[in-house]
Amino acid sequence: MHEHARGFTLIELMIVVALIAILAALAYPSYEDYVMRATRTEAKNRLMQVASEQEKFFSTFNRYSGSINGARTTDPATSGLNTSDDTQDLISGTPDPDDQAYYTIAVVLTNANLGYTLTATPVGSQQTRDRCGAMTLDHLGNKGAAIDGCW
Repeated sequence: MHEHARGFTLIELMIVVALIAILAALAYPSYEDYVMRATRTEAKNRLMQVASEQEKFFSTFNRYSGSINGARTTDPATSGLNTSDDTQDLISGTPDPDDQAYYTIAVVLTNANLGYTLTATPVGSQQTRDRCGAMTLDHLGNKGAAIDGCW
């Protein structure tokens, strides 16, 4: 009688390893693309949130703020704060630290504080490889990105 060997042969093991390597080579780029799209969506949401907070600030004080951190209930000009430094103008809605690992959000005031442009700039080794690059949103709702279709 013949005895059947139990276990795997080296060739069978190598075939399984090769198949796993091929699947990983196909799946990993898709996963990276998914992560970039997800973090880009978070950055877009944050831009929209900051724009909403800017509009709230504008409706109260008739000007936009140089900060990105939420709406304030008192005007810094009348509360004794240094109005040349708008970093304290908006105090709620602190950005999520996880979002900051992938994008930095900045505001540039235009037209004597009657307009603004928000910019989400990718940071970190992974997100800087995103094909979309920086995204912008201004006070008129105009959206911009390095490549069409990224908004």
